[in-house]
Amino acid sequence: MKRKMARLLAASVLCAQCSFGAAYGYAANAEAAGADAPIGGDLFVNRISAEDRQIIEAVTDNFMLLTKVPRPSGYMEKISPFLLNWAREQGFDPVQDEALNIIFDVPATEGMESLPLCVLQGHMDMVCVGVDGKQYDPQNDPITVIRDDVAGTLTADGTSLGADDGAGVAIIMAVAQGRMAHGPIRVIITVTEETTMYGVQHLDKKYVQDAAYLINIDSEESDIVTVSSAAGANVIVTSDVKSHAPEGDAAAVITLSGLTGGHSGMDIGKGRLNAIRELGDALTAAGVSYEVASISGGSANNAIPTKADITVAFAKKDREKFRAYVSAMNASLHKQYAGVENGLTLSMADCALPKAVVAKEDVRRARKFAEEIINGVYTMSKDYEGLVESSSNLGVFSLSPEKGLYAATYVRSSRGELLETIKKQQIGVAESCGFAWKEVRISDPWPFNPDSKLLALTKQVYRELNGKDIKVEAVHAGLECGEFSMMNPRLDIVSIGPDVVNVHSPGETLYLASIPKTWRLLEGLLHGISQEQE
Repeated sequence: MKRKMARLLAASVLCAQCSFGAAYGYAANAEAAGADAPIGGDLFVNRISAEDRQIIEAVTDNFMLLTKVPRPSGYMEKISPFLLNWAREQGFDPVQDEALNIIFDVPATEGMESLPLCVLQGHMDMVCVGVDGKQYDPQNDPITVIRDDVAGTLTADGTSLGADDGAGVAIIMAVAQGRMAHGPIRVIITVTEETTMYGVQHLDKKYVQDAAYLINIDSEESDIVTVSSAAGANVIVTSDVKSHAPEGDAAAVITLSGLTGGHSGMDIGKGRLNAIRELGDALTAAGVSYEVASISGGSANNAIPTKADITVAFAKKDREKFRAYVSAMNASLHKQYAGVENGLTLSMADCALPKAVVAKEDVRRARKFAEEIINGVYTMSKDYEGLVESSSNLGVFSLSPEKGLYAATYVRSSRGELLETIKKQQIGVAESCGFAWKEVRISDPWPFNPDSKLLALTKQVYRELNGKDIKVEAVHAGLECGEFSMMNPRLDIVSIGPDVVNVHSPGETLYLASIPKTWRLLEGLLHGISQEQE
């Protein structure tokens, strides 16, 4: 009864009937929605309840605000002040710490002041990836959102969407706006989660010492509760190189593009190609002598590279032979990876002869590193069927006479000893090549807590709402929950979130129907916490 009354209260403070997305900066999608779609047509908003539309509107209003503020991971100078001012405008007293994290308390709904403090947590940064040829400056350009009124989805125009974790932050913002009854809440929105977890690692632990529960809203499947995550680390390799004028009299850029990519943790076990590694493999049997002017691939350590290119110099007489080889290899790759990488393209385009090429010995060393390091899935979990236990992703690779070599990998494991095994292997290869290296710790492991009251409550609430059991999973990705668990081992933590697919890629998609589903689960958790205390 208390939960039902609280839901009625939450519904009463939601906005009245809404014209979904009509005035919030969405790009038109006439092909998807149908330019002449009738009022009673097969539109998403006509297939859901009025209450669900209101919840979606409340959350997407906030999400659209976030998409207008550039927020690539590591560049928080615009989004952090925006959230600080937003919180002030809502009447809160927010703190912006030295790391640029935003923290503020939301007073309890009247009558619920004595309940235990619950932290709602998400991260403000996103992984920015654009499609080939897209003019996109992540530090200055907003995200253009495309709404499909038939499918009920949000995607972006030629870039990643930023629903990881913009959707979670938008839900937290809607809760803070008073659209759900709750006890005392502390909102913690961290910076730079996607690359180094700098924000949570520099957060003062005082902000979680007085909390009993923490709900992280950074998971990506609405029918799953996440209860454990992997530790992560970057291995970064650099080296100067020697160069000289090219011996050849022609040059071309060979590009492998159109790969699916994705999250280097969540998607690493799906058989998707790494453009950096695959381009190198593709050119091993070219049958033409060439020199390397530059190699470039990948956009983020924790994103599976979707594109890589190599600029080469060669004898003009070999151009057509080279072109024929690239064309044949393109056809071979299409056949080999049909159904996995349907957008794959290997192409060759003539270009101006470069002034310098990298010395052959330095090219050999760079290729040795890229080819010999552990990349992809290393081990599978014996405890969770289908879960990757340890892996590594060669996320960024560049080589040029001007800047030398730069390579970065993202290593993950739910077992500390395997994380160390992969790191040592990569460092060993780097040292055998004569390269400098450094290790950057990203995240601590979040161990499974079989006695979690919050997990038991999540199972109960989800079943009451949906008539079936929620899936309980560990993830092969680094969640900030591990850091919070280290700060306060007494914290009871779960991670939930709406349905988001193809994160960290231009195909990133948020499914709107999952927002009310996640909203009601969160609402049930907050009310269940209150009942447990009473």
